Amino acid sequence: MNKYMITLGILGLTATNITLAQNEKGPYAVNFAADSVTVSTALGWLGGESKEYVYDADTGRKISELNWKINNTPIIKGDISWDPLFWLTLNARGWTTLASSGAGMDDYDWMDAGQAHWTDWSNSPNTRLNHANEFDVNAKAWLVKRPDYKVGAVVGYQQTRFSWTAFGGHYQYDNGSNIGNFPRGERGIGYQQKFSMPYLGLAGGYRYRDVEFNALLKFSPWVEAKDNDEHYMRDLTFREKTSGSNYYSASVDVGYYVTPNAKVFTEFTWSRYSQGKGGTQIIDRVSGESSHVGGDAAGIENKNYSLTAGLQYRF
Repeated sequence: MNKYMITLGILGLTATNITLAQNEKGPYAVNFAADSVTVSTALGWLGGESKEYVYDADTGRKISELNWKINNTPIIKGDISWDPLFWLTLNARGWTTLASSGAGMDDYDWMDAGQAHWTDWSNSPNTRLNHANEFDVNAKAWLVKRPDYKVGAVVGYQQTRFSWTAFGGHYQYDNGSNIGNFPRGERGIGYQQKFSMPYLGLAGGYRYRDVEFNALLKFSPWVEAKDNDEHYMRDLTFREKTSGSNYYSASVDVGYYVTPNAKVFTEFTWSRYSQGKGGTQIIDRVSGESSHVGGDAAGIENKNYSLTAGLQYRF
């Protein structure tokens, strides 16, 4: 065992020495030159789905589930990086939807505790994704950095937001005995989600001639999720807050250097906020009265993906 530990130690020191040897100014010389800055922008599409749940806090039985769709919404991404040290990259990046777009919403209720299948269902094909956006600030410490490949550890902070409004739609209540339509164009439900968390990750890149591949993995067990659910027809507002759920994300991109400083690239990103559970605040907008249901009375989750293409430039 000692022999293997010594061997791993020698390999680690060798990798570190190789990395530092690439920096002629030394590992702690701050670089303010223009070529330490890289910017990129990209256009593409966002898809995915968010879910909100209502539970019986005493028994854990699911009472309601609402599924909010994201259907190929156009987005724009931006990214700026600075390499102040040879082994360190500071980065700020984000994306936002370009306009409101078509989406979808399905609402399922289980009003009969003895029935496994839902009793009530409503659907709003005329649902709009009002907006969605994300920002991410992070630092990458490069454990190995060579001209043709690099591997590093990442620490960062990220926030993601979504907002929908459902209009009109159809319903089937009481196991199909009550079927009808909501008034066309009338606001039914408005829903917003916000996810915030610090995270850890692993980054890597490989370059062969003018072709470059990059990958980024992110994970967090510290997600704080909030939502706001406006039931306009019932004059009720539901607000939930959860903490301690998990986040997973993976992104890969491939690019081609058309000049020594400019690269065209395409990127795919997949992210998942696993379900977090917490209490619910219920506000009557007519009387102004508010009540709170503690325990695991509500759940919040999201998964989304994007495909983009763009241009990167190093000064």
